[in-house]
Amino acid sequence: MDSVDVEGIKRDVSHKVVDIFESFEEDNNRLPTMEEFRQLFNNEADQYIGPSETLKVKPGSVLYDKLQEREQKLWRAVNELEAEQRFLRSETY
Repeated sequence: MDSVDVEGIKRDVSHKVVDIFESFEEDNNRLPTMEEFRQLFNNEADQYIGPSETLKVKPGSVLYDKLQEREQKLWRAVNELEAEQRFLRSETY
């Protein structure tokens, strides 16, 4: 994977990740579990990678491969941002 692409994706989604953590903390007085965070972000993922069910792409096609690559890059960036947020927020408690 191209690290430049991942860095660009991280810039694009960083505010969304922070918003998810802040909203969840306000509502629940705790950090989201990894599963809760992934579920909340997954609701936003289509905005960044496109809704696969509407694209009607077939596995093995060039478009499908590009979609898969975008999704992998997105989740790599989101995982890095999630880890950073957990670290930063754990230091404040």
